[in-house]
Amino acid sequence: MSSMSSSHCSPNYPSPILCHLLAAPNITGAEILFHSGVEVTNYTLPSGNPTSFCNVTVSVTHPGADDIVYSTILLPSPPSRWNTRYLATGGGGFAAGSGDRDLLEPVSQGWVASSTDGGLTLNNTLDPQTGAWAIRPNGSYNEDLVINLVYRSIHDTAELSKALINQFYGQELSHSYYSGCSAGGRQGYASAANYPSDFDGILATAPALGAPEFVVAAYWPAIVMRETETPPYCVFEAYKAAILEHCDPLDGVADGLISDPDLLASCAFDTSVLVGEEIPCSQLGAQSSTVITSAHAEIVRRILEGPVTPEGKKLWHGLAPGVSFSGAASTTTLANGTSVIVPFRHSEPWIKYLTYRDQSYDPTTIDYETFLETFNLSVSRMSSLYGNSVLNLTNFARGGGKLLTWYGLADDAIPPLGMVDFRHQVERDLGGEEAVNEWYRLFFAPGVAHCRGGYGPSPVDPLKALVDWVEGGEAPETLFARGVNDGEDITRDLCVFPKRLVYAGGDVREASSFVCG
Repeated sequence: MSSMSSSHCSPNYPSPILCHLLAAPNITGAEILFHSGVEVTNYTLPSGNPTSFCNVTVSVTHPGADDIVYSTILLPSPPSRWNTRYLATGGGGFAAGSGDRDLLEPVSQGWVASSTDGGLTLNNTLDPQTGAWAIRPNGSYNEDLVINLVYRSIHDTAELSKALINQFYGQELSHSYYSGCSAGGRQGYASAANYPSDFDGILATAPALGAPEFVVAAYWPAIVMRETETPPYCVFEAYKAAILEHCDPLDGVADGLISDPDLLASCAFDTSVLVGEEIPCSQLGAQSSTVITSAHAEIVRRILEGPVTPEGKKLWHGLAPGVSFSGAASTTTLANGTSVIVPFRHSEPWIKYLTYRDQSYDPTTIDYETFLETFNLSVSRMSSLYGNSVLNLTNFARGGGKLLTWYGLADDAIPPLGMVDFRHQVERDLGGEEAVNEWYRLFFAPGVAHCRGGYGPSPVDPLKALVDWVEGGEAPETLFARGVNDGEDITRDLCVFPKRLVYAGGDVREASSFVCG
């Protein structure tokens, strides 16, 4: 872990070097192809505030991999603006990083910050979210790029960043951190497992754990509708509202939020109760309506249940109560009144390029009979890189690292119960809840969707909580969260898992009305 004080220039490092004179760093297992440093002054942020920094671009290749990986490292300037910390950022979906957009704000606050494309843009010629980079032009599977996405490119960029810091500032950093959400959250867990000394603290939000299972499972709603019918989206909106109304009070108070993670598994909803109800349906036209049918009820029941084998054995978690159907079970209605399926955006690329590894494969041909084959193939082929079983956090814990995760209980992309499963597995493997809480803390945010949004309050500054934990030994018991629900401001002090919010009396919009129990 990085622990050297940075209050003065270390005698082990030369005097600071101007941005354009920075030399190409050497890193393990990769060859530098290109590097440049450009001083940027008074760059205007979206907030309107100016900031200045050294913008370094480095490209590397891994011998035998035939890849070109770009990394961007922004270093605050002049050197007096640097807070002595480094922040690596992750990606999402099929992208290894999100580029400059996540770097500018931390740089304005004094952080050195980095991002990488993992080589998935194919030398800036492809949108990595297509997933098409996983198949080479000759039709073969490109596992090297998958390795880059899963863990290697974050590590390489961290090595590059630390070497550049030593040159540019003439001293070592004090602490290194990582932040990412979704696939970026999983990159944080993979960094802890594969390179446990890279980061002192990891903020891994809504991590895409269990990807070989959940990404295919997220295609289940599309198959259910394909095998029956495709309702207009207003049907799903009506069910979401009814489910939330039914489950919300079961956590002790009707506040518009489901706050108890246990209710995600225990709150049963009879979908047949809405059959025959006429509901407004703007998708069918202004002032239009539709009637919920028994077929609609069965579709929603199967989506909530989640994917099962032909014998009825559960394969993965279904949609959690109170969650929007828009992530994995969305539909859109065409001008002619026909509703069509909008599947989870990452399922078809995952199935096509990573599971079957065939750029001509058509995922829309999957039905109930072939779904199990697809699910099992994904698990067998992708678990060695993406499976939860390879995320061994033992050395990260032993080395003094801190891992902080928060997760929306209304996550519409990745079922939150998968996060609960993983946390319990870590506790079983590494000494139980109390021992694991010494270095790994999990918080659930009621009503929050995937990474952000939804109808509940999101943590306001979880990175600060992580920094305080790493550098001050202040393990967070709560995370302050703020949001808007039905047009009204709402706050909560989110509880460290397995504690949950308990209503103590007062205004349900206020954090002070709840305690952790």
